[in-house]
Parts: sequence; C-alpha cells; structure tokens
Amino acid sequence: MNTEVLKLDGSERDMGKIRHAAKLLGAGALVAFPTETVYGLGADANNPEALARMAEAKGRPSGKPFALLVPSIKEAEKTAGVLPRPAKKLMRLYWPGPLTTVVPRRGGGAVGLRLSEHPVPRALLAQCGFPIAAPSANRSGTREPLTSEQVLHDLGGRISLILDGGQAWHGTPSTVVRIDPQGIPAVQREGAIPQSEIMEAVRPTILLVCTGNTCRSPMAEALCRHALKESGMDQPNELPFQVLSAGTSATEGQSADPMAIKAMVELGIDLSSHRTRMVVPSLLDQADWIFTMTAAHRDSILKLMPECRDRIRLVSARGDEIPDPVTKSYEHYLQVRDRIAQCLRDILRIVKGSVS
Repeated sequence: MNTEVLKLDGSERDMGKIRHAAKLLGAGALVAFPTETVYGLGADANNPEALARMAEAKGRPSGKPFALLVPSIKEAEKTAGVLPRPAKKLMRLYWPGPLTTVVPRRGGGAVGLRLSEHPVPRALLAQCGFPIAAPSANRSGTREPLTSEQVLHDLGGRISLILDGGQAWHGTPSTVVRIDPQGIPAVQREGAIPQSEIMEAVRPTILLVCTGNTCRSPMAEALCRHALKESGMDQPNELPFQVLSAGTSATEGQSADPMAIKAMVELGIDLSSHRTRMVVPSLLDQADWIFTMTAAHRDSILKLMPECRDRIRLVSARGDEIPDPVTKSYEHYLQVRDRIAQCLRDILRIVKGSVS
C-alpha cells in the first residue's frame, strides 16, 4: 500500500483534502492527522474491520479498545450513556483540549472519549458524521509522533493517508482520567494536564450566589462549610468539597458587609477575610451545584450561560427567595442568616444524593 501525504496549508483547498480523508475513513481506511497533542491515527469507530486493521497497523493486541474522538459533550453522552458528575465536570473545564476521559459505557465496559481543540480532527468529525477511533499514529512501544514525517517513518505502507498539518502543538499526549461506576476519578496517564490540577478540578464544588457577594452568599458559603464538616460529608479520605460564593453584580475584592460579619461572629464564624468575586463563566463551569438567593439571580446566570440549567436552583428547596438585608436593620441580617441555615439542610440532601 502506498501512503498518500497531503499538505495542509491553511487555504480553502484544505477542505477538499479533509473531505477526501473523511471519504477514506467512511470506506474503512486508516488516516493519520495532527491534533493539539500528537499525531493521531483515525478509523471509523463503528467499523470492526477498520478497527482490526488499526490494531494490526500499530502492532497492538486486538480487542484492546481505542479512545474515541467526539464533536461535543452531547455526543459523548450519546456514545457512553449517562456521564458521572466528575466526568461531565472535567469535560466542561477541559474540552476541547488534551483530556481523554474514560467513563462507564451503557451496556457494560468503558470507553475513552476526547474532544480535540485542533481544527483538523474537528473538521474530520464534522465531515464523517461518526465517532473516530484515534490512538497515537505510531507503532506500539515507539514514541508518539509530532510530525507527519515521523508518522510516515513508523506507519508508511500500513495506512492510506497522512494529513500533514505541521508539528503537533503541545508535543505531549493527552492526560487520561478514568471515572469508575461510583464516580471516583483516577489519573491513568499524566499528559498535557498535570495530575495535581485534575484532582483539584474534580473536587465536588458548591457555588452560592447573591447580588453583591457581600452578605447573603458569603454567609451561606461559611454556613455551608460548617454544615459539611458537622454532617461528616467532608471526610479527609475522600475528595474534599469546595464551597464558593459570588455575586451577579459584584465588584471584585471588596470586604463582607460589616453587619454580615457581626451576624456570623455570633456563631463563631469569621467573615473578615472574605473578598467579593463576580459570577463569570469559568466559575460557573467549576461548579457542580449552583444555588441562588432569588429567581432573578438564577435568570441572570442562565442568560449568561444557558447550559448551567441542569445545575442551578434556588437556595430554598420550597422556592422561597432570600431577601437582601442591605440598608435594613441588624435583625434582618440575623433573619436572613437563620433562613439560609435552614435551607442548607435541603442543600446538603441534594448534594449528598448526587455524590453517593
């Protein structure tokens, strides 16, 4: 077999080459292409004969599964089934990017999924309309290739086409994280994303939101931390919870409201070190659960990021709103503090049900 090499130069002509590659993949051929990490070797993930040829080309034991490239989190769910909470969170934070997430698959077993940020595999997926099995484009046991020349040296005569898009961006394979059926994460291979960063990111995170992040949400944040500790849910041998607060109209870096500080001192909780933060998309992506004081806060977040809908709800499980005590008496601050404390029982029940 002669291996064809097509140079991609960033011009309009590239789409013709991408379509040619997609046609080959659809016919069961093997195609190598650049990604942001290393060069990948692609095959139609739904074609057993193509997958067998891929295993043979790589010199890899047959039957060993390959990670799949998918075009979106939605498609990942279609492929695997219901995704565990940590998997969805890592996908929100790192997709598209150099992260392969191995998750339980509907019907048994597991599947590795990845959404590349490189334009070539993304264009291929759009043209193919099926998931692409895509290990690194090298013989097993050799170094992952960073250029088309290295792919040709290793796999020339074994595959149909190489799309030459220049050197791979990072030069380091993707980080592989396995999520077991109980939702427990483990880094199987440290790659472009450090293990320490992954394990920090995957911590179950609660975000509490008000307007200015000076009184209601800081009190709720502190009360929630205390309640988690008292309930025994934040055990040292498990991933510790992260509790954060923010405001839909906050000014960054301000102190907590003096009367909120005073109200919490009565409970032995110190808010003097609190500094305000604004609700931003990166913070919303980080949160597994988002609790707002009012419907207006919820609507403001949904306007900013509609995809948060399945993770956001009011602090009060009954749908009651927690009013803003600013400009009111100290008694109002105490009432708001105590109402939030009552609501936290329902919050902990919701959170516990999601992680157990």
